[in-house]
Amino acid sequence: MDGDLRHGNSIIAYTHRYFDRIDAGSDTILRFMKGLPAEIDFVVIGAGIAGLRAAIELAAAGRVLVLAKKESPYSSSASGVTASLSDEDELILHLKDTLIAGDGLCRPEAVKTLIEEAPERIEELIAWGKQSDRHGSNLVFESEASYSHSHVLRAPGDSARNEILRVLQTKVRTHKNISVLEFEFSTELHSEDQRVSGVSLISEKGLPEEVACSAVLLATGGIGQLYRNTTNPEGATGDGVAMAFRAGAEMSDMEFVQFCPTALYMKKAPRFLLAEGLRSEGGYLRNIEMDRFMGKYHPLAEMAPGDVVARAIIHEMEVSRAKDPFVYLDLTHLNAARVQKRFPRIYATCMKHNIDITEDVIPIRPAAHFAMGGVRTSLEGKTSLAGLYAAGETASTGVHGANRFPSNSLLEALVYGARAGKAMRDEAKHSHKAERKERKAAAHNGPVDAGIEELIGQIQDAMWKNAGIVRMRVGMQEAVKMLEGLSPRVAHPRTRRAHEAANLHLAALLVARSALAREESRGAHYRVDYPGHDDKKFLKHSVVKSESLRFL
Repeated sequence: MDGDLRHGNSIIAYTHRYFDRIDAGSDTILRFMKGLPAEIDFVVIGAGIAGLRAAIELAAAGRVLVLAKKESPYSSSASGVTASLSDEDELILHLKDTLIAGDGLCRPEAVKTLIEEAPERIEELIAWGKQSDRHGSNLVFESEASYSHSHVLRAPGDSARNEILRVLQTKVRTHKNISVLEFEFSTELHSEDQRVSGVSLISEKGLPEEVACSAVLLATGGIGQLYRNTTNPEGATGDGVAMAFRAGAEMSDMEFVQFCPTALYMKKAPRFLLAEGLRSEGGYLRNIEMDRFMGKYHPLAEMAPGDVVARAIIHEMEVSRAKDPFVYLDLTHLNAARVQKRFPRIYATCMKHNIDITEDVIPIRPAAHFAMGGVRTSLEGKTSLAGLYAAGETASTGVHGANRFPSNSLLEALVYGARAGKAMRDEAKHSHKAERKERKAAAHNGPVDAGIEELIGQIQDAMWKNAGIVRMRVGMQEAVKMLEGLSPRVAHPRTRRAHEAANLHLAALLVARSALAREESRGAHYRVDYPGHDDKKFLKHSVVKSESLRFL
């Protein structure tokens, strides 16, 4: 499964510290289609950073169809992107920090590839941004909790992800060979001669479609909607993971789910990520009695690693015995003008909920944020199935190991999205593209599935309680038993939402079974009944295929 490491110059100097922002004034950045194009060579499922970067790489080799099950994605969370700096010492520190965060399970060659190729990918973005005739603005390097040095490339407005998306979307629009279809829900992968050769879709109007192609890239994002509390968007229902698993692909490291310790908690409001930068800026964590508590749990207090902070908050919530427990993030002692300037999106979002973060403490809870595991891939994005690739959070490249180093995910999407696109392009020279199937007759999508939201809620509650931040055998066994009991209810999905429920159900079983099998604590996976490491048995990656679960 391993791809070759890149040789030659192992350190590429990254000297630029500016990034041209694309004006988002236009409602439509991508060139959206109203129907399927007549001919398709490559299908990319997902219109996020990994999918768009792969599509750009593929454009010179054929006709690319990018499928987005909802509107063009923009993040509701603030995030930076880790970037390599200008000297070798900084690059070595980045490598070291990533390996430490991964708690023994990072694939060194995957991390090395990420860091070596990062400067080129960032410089591309800079160049593509400057090609626009719109007004540009600077990105800056700043520090975050757990960093040994400052190497986070961040956009003014505190969302580098959105800036990167805008640049990629504008670049995609310049390629006539790339078409984008919104509101197309991918349901199933098709194979021909033991090779993935197409995908089944449900259109916005509920019409079935079948697309044939030479290769498929899964870039559908994460699995955060497995949990009642998550910073992930509504569409993060594990679609790519579920489709790949049903098709026979291998999954890896599904037990490792990272939980953001600080997400805005308001009833009937989506969980909004309050970035680690708020704690790095000097924010305090206070319990319901307004006492600072992190000093009891770690010598670094609020600057402790995120998984430690999340477990501490969960414990404080439990001992409070409150019916609706939460804790507070307190920034009121910091310079108000600096906080507003440094975190404008967070400030504006909280103000919408009548919380002035410069004057009021912020109610928070931990929330599911990032999946380290996913579809097992090589360094070129190849899965265990011919013709199927994966990139971004959907993939398990081994970069993150047992715990993601903050902000590496955006860089992984850029670097490995490009690598997957290149590998698909190169392989297409030797592959056969199946003929496009005729469109099926229109079929009514049927009534809304009775009880589907209740079923999804049951899955989310079971996973939050028994396979969340703190785990133990009895709880996970209970979760697996309950999930297996729900299987008949997700067996024959008819609507888009029913397909999402089935995908969540399958992803939940993969997470719970993998977590139950890993009888130790490592990275984001913490078990009360096995609180220590067991390197002899588990300094390995979990690999699941069909009914088989192994550690390799």
